[in-house]
Amino acid sequence: MIDVETIASKWANVYELALPADLEGGYDAANNRILISDRLTPIQRRCVLAHEISHARHHDVGCKCDSATERRADMEAARMLVNQLEYQSAEIIFDGDECAIARELNVMPWIIRAYKNWLHDSVAA
Repeated sequence: MIDVETIASKWANVYELALPADLEGGYDAANNRILISDRLTPIQRRCVLAHEISHARHHDVGCKCDSATERRADMEAARMLVNQLEYQSAEIIFDGDECAIARELNVMPWIIRAYKNWLHDSVAA
């Protein structure tokens, strides 16, 4: 399993703190900080942190950037967290059930959706 914490520390300082209920994480470009909610489960934290790493890598500015930027961050997080062979096996075993695949791979369902989108875009390109 990839060490997302170590990767994050290469791109920004990571702070875990109490964030508003509707916010799981964010990237503060002005101070080069990734902010992570202190109420997340380990799996949620890993997924949100991977998403915020993308924003840090691209120095994205602003909360909830445009949809293309958010989509890119989701896909980059998915590519970071999902092993292709493990995904292929889980896809077959669970007949495409995103929630079951996510449980098997220890990620959130939105990571699986983003991975599927990335696969679709890769084939279409």
